[in-house]
Amino acid sequence: MSQQSTIEGHFRLFLNNVMNSHPTIDPELIVRIMLFELNLKRYVGPDIPHVHLDVTYKDGVDIHKKQEEGRDKYPIEITTNKWGDAVIFSGLMGVRHVEKIASDPDIVRITGKATPRHN
Repeated sequence: MSQQSTIEGHFRLFLNNVMNSHPTIDPELIVRIMLFELNLKRYVGPDIPHVHLDVTYKDGVDIHKKQEEGRDKYPIEITTNKWGDAVIFSGLMGVRHVEKIASDPDIVRITGKATPRHN
Protein backbone atom coordinates (compact mmCIF):
# COMPACT_ATOMS: atom_id res chain seq x y z
CA MET A 1 0.00 0.00 0.00
CA SER A 2 2.80 2.43 0.81
CA GLN A 3 4.44 1.68 -2.57
CA GLN A 4 1.28 2.79 -4.34
CA SER A 5 1.33 6.04 -2.36
CA THR A 6 4.99 6.59 -3.24
CA ILE A 7 4.39 5.93 -6.94
CA GLU A 8 1.30 8.10 -6.89
CA GLY A 9 3.27 10.89 -5.23
CA HIS A 10 6.01 10.68 -7.85
CA PHE A 11 3.43 10.74 -10.63
CA ARG A 12 1.62 13.75 -9.15
CA LEU A 13 4.95 15.58 -8.83
CA PHE A 14 5.80 14.72 -12.44
CA LEU A 15 2.37 15.87 -13.65
CA ASN A 16 2.71 19.13 -11.71
CA ASN A 17 6.12 19.70 -13.32
CA VAL A 18 4.58 19.13 -16.76
CA MET A 19 1.75 21.56 -15.99
CA ASN A 20 4.19 24.19 -14.69
CA SER A 21 6.55 23.91 -17.65
CA HIS A 22 3.75 24.01 -20.26
CA PRO A 23 0.66 25.56 -18.67
CA THR A 24 -1.21 25.91 -21.98
CA ILE A 25 -0.96 22.19 -22.87
CA ASP A 26 -3.29 19.56 -21.44
CA PRO A 27 -0.87 17.58 -19.23
CA GLU A 28 -2.64 14.26 -19.82
CA LEU A 29 -2.21 14.75 -23.57
CA ILE A 30 1.54 15.32 -23.15
CA VAL A 31 1.88 12.19 -21.01
CA ARG A 32 -0.07 10.15 -23.57
CA ILE A 33 2.13 11.39 -26.44
CA MET A 34 5.25 10.62 -24.39
CA LEU A 35 4.09 7.08 -23.65
CA PHE A 36 3.35 6.44 -27.32
CA GLU A 37 6.77 7.81 -28.31
CA LEU A 38 8.49 5.44 -25.88
CA ASN A 39 6.49 2.41 -26.97
CA LEU A 40 6.50 3.04 -30.75
CA LYS A 41 10.30 2.84 -30.84
CA ARG A 42 9.92 -0.94 -30.52
CA TYR A 43 7.96 -1.30 -33.77
CA VAL A 44 8.61 -0.82 -37.47
CA GLY A 45 7.26 2.46 -38.77
CA PRO A 46 7.11 5.99 -37.43
CA ASP A 47 8.21 6.31 -33.82
CA ILE A 48 5.88 9.21 -33.08
CA PRO A 49 2.09 9.07 -32.70
CA HIS A 50 -0.63 10.70 -34.74
CA VAL A 51 -1.78 13.73 -32.78
CA HIS A 52 -4.83 15.95 -33.22
CA LEU A 53 -4.46 19.30 -31.43
CA ASP A 54 -7.23 21.80 -30.81
CA VAL A 55 -5.44 25.11 -30.29
CA THR A 56 -7.34 28.03 -28.76
CA TYR A 57 -5.93 31.53 -29.11
CA LYS A 58 -6.45 34.76 -27.18
CA ASP A 59 -9.49 36.85 -28.06
CA GLY A 60 -8.87 39.13 -31.01
CA VAL A 61 -6.23 36.92 -32.65
CA ASP A 62 -6.77 36.36 -36.38
CA ILE A 63 -7.38 32.59 -36.52
CA HIS A 64 -6.95 32.39 -40.29
CA LYS A 65 -3.58 34.15 -40.06
CA LYS A 66 -2.48 31.63 -37.40
CA GLN A 67 -3.65 28.82 -39.68
CA GLU A 68 -1.54 30.15 -42.57
CA GLU A 69 1.49 30.71 -40.32
CA GLY A 70 1.17 27.13 -39.10
CA ARG A 71 1.01 25.81 -42.66
CA ASP A 72 4.23 27.67 -43.45
CA LYS A 73 6.01 26.27 -40.37
CA TYR A 74 4.82 22.68 -39.97
CA PRO A 75 4.49 19.76 -42.44
CA ILE A 76 1.14 18.61 -41.04
CA GLU A 77 -2.52 19.28 -41.74
CA ILE A 78 -3.66 22.59 -40.29
CA THR A 79 -7.19 23.96 -40.50
CA THR A 80 -9.73 25.87 -38.44
CA ASN A 81 -12.43 24.06 -36.53
CA LYS A 82 -16.02 24.13 -37.76
CA TRP A 83 -16.89 27.03 -35.44
CA GLY A 84 -13.93 29.08 -36.67
CA ASP A 85 -12.67 29.83 -33.17
CA ALA A 86 -9.65 27.48 -32.96
CA VAL A 87 -6.96 25.98 -35.16
CA ILE A 88 -6.56 22.22 -35.59
CA PHE A 89 -3.07 20.76 -36.04
CA SER A 90 -3.19 17.11 -37.12
CA GLY A 91 -0.40 14.75 -38.06
CA LEU A 92 2.57 12.77 -36.78
CA MET A 93 3.96 14.66 -33.79
CA GLY A 94 6.11 14.04 -30.79
CA VAL A 95 6.31 16.02 -27.57
CA ARG A 96 8.96 18.34 -29.03
CA HIS A 97 6.62 19.24 -31.92
CA VAL A 98 3.75 20.03 -29.54
CA GLU A 99 6.11 22.11 -27.39
CA LYS A 100 7.19 24.08 -30.47
CA ILE A 101 3.56 24.78 -31.42
CA ALA A 102 2.81 25.76 -27.80
CA SER A 103 5.61 28.34 -27.81
CA ASP A 104 3.30 30.82 -29.58
CA PRO A 105 2.49 33.47 -26.93
CA ASP A 106 -1.01 33.97 -28.38
CA ILE A 107 -2.09 30.43 -27.40
CA VAL A 108 -4.46 30.10 -24.46
CA ARG A 109 -5.01 26.32 -24.41
CA ILE A 110 -4.04 23.17 -26.29
CA THR A 111 -6.16 20.06 -25.98
CA GLY A 112 -6.53 17.07 -28.24
CA LYS A 113 -5.91 13.39 -28.63
CA ALA A 114 -3.09 11.07 -29.60
CA THR A 115 -3.18 7.61 -31.11
CA PRO A 116 -0.42 5.16 -32.03
CA ARG A 117 -2.05 4.48 -35.42
CA HIS A 118 -0.68 6.31 -38.41
CA ASN A 119 -3.63 6.17 -40.80
